[in-house]
Amino acid sequence: MSFTLVLNSSNVVGTTNSQFKYNFLNGNFTSRKMEMCISSLTVPYSFFNVSTFYNNQSFTLSFPTIATVQTLAITLPAGFYTVTDINNYIQNECIIAGLYLRNSSGQYVYFFDMSYNTTYYSVQFVSSPVPTAATYVAAGYSLALTGTYSTSGGLPTSANQVPQIILPSSGGINTIVGFTAGTYPTSATSASAVSSLSNTLPVGTTVNSLTFRCNLISNNVTMPSDILDSCTINTTFGSNITYTPSFPKWIAVTNGTFSNLIFNIVDQDLNTISARDPNVAITLMIRKIGLPE
Repeated sequence: MSFTLVLNSSNVVGTTNSQFKYNFLNGNFTSRKMEMCISSLTVPYSFFNVSTFYNNQSFTLSFPTIATVQTLAITLPAGFYTVTDINNYIQNECIIAGLYLRNSSGQYVYFFDMSYNTTYYSVQFVSSPVPTAATYVAAGYSLALTGTYSTSGGLPTSANQVPQIILPSSGGINTIVGFTAGTYPTSATSASAVSSLSNTLPVGTTVNSLTFRCNLISNNVTMPSDILDSCTINTTFGSNITYTPSFPKWIAVTNGTFSNLIFNIVDQDLNTISARDPNVAITLMIRKIGLPE
């Protein structure tokens, strides 16, 4: 005797699109010496790494100006960001605020840059001195088209002033970029570009693999004991994660009578995942222990 269960978007419960509930016919299912495995699984890779769910959307930049500094508060819209994406967003905000200059080719020059440093498995911040009102022409720059640096009066009067990034104690992108809360560089004064490397391990995405839990499972060699299986993320963001085991990985089902089956998708650390897309297709097999393959 064997059974096949299929979970899809109609089985979603809760607000995270990662928990599914299957109500058994007639309100009960009796298990006696049975086992379960995942036959196949398709899950959209739709887990944002920046969102209110993770409370990690905010940080601040400060730029030298004729006054003292101009702060640029950044709140990233929820999404899936690489460090390059975050840097591009910063540059766009600099354009809106006029916190850039143009070189002799008309290219925009930003005085703060965020990038990967693969040699050191780090993220790197580079802050460069902003020319003063008296030196920007000789340095080969022209003014921004609009905003703060669109007039020479917006540029700093003191030389050797660099932008800084301020990462808050909570709500910031700290984990993604691998920096603890603080101001980088620590000093806003430097005659040359200042480089800052991650002081903790950058975690580009919280979800590196998927773990599957089910309330019917009795996996006595794991803690918690309801772990059914796991799989790697084998695609890029926005595509489907697919999983078809090369052989059935049967796990014992708890003896008893159940009115429903609860299936949870969590990350490699068993944390809840918040998914945007609920359109999964998950096929589960249940059978009596000892049946031939």
